[in-house]
Amino acid sequence: MSRWVIHAQASFDAHHALTSYRGEREQSHRHPWKIAVRVGADELNEESYALDFHQVRDLLTAAIAPLDRSDLNDHPEIGKPSPTAERVAEVLSQKLAPGCEKIGGHLISVSVWEGPDNRVDLILDTSDS
Repeated sequence: MSRWVIHAQASFDAHHALTSYRGEREQSHRHPWKIAVRVGADELNEESYALDFHQVRDLLTAAIAPLDRSDLNDHPEIGKPSPTAERVAEVLSQKLAPGCEKIGGHLISVSVWEGPDNRVDLILDTSDS
């Protein structure tokens, strides 16, 4: 089966401190964070495109807006048990997936850069969709 994959990315700045990094709480520090998503579509629409780039980007922008200039430790979902890049990816995937479905796509992955060089990828199992 063929699948079209649409990519979007956006950035924000936020503070965080891991709650038990190597057995101790980190000092709060700021990072630039970058989020990239991949959204799949199985067919083209009547205008010959899979999904509207702007709709995918708008979903991502809305999902990260509350995180910009925040302390991720204070975020009710990301902050517990520890505000890791993995938690950011997991929570954003939960927020983005329904919106992707609504516009006719399937969220495939969420990538989170903590600073310019460190990235984690959450690859979602879309085999049942």
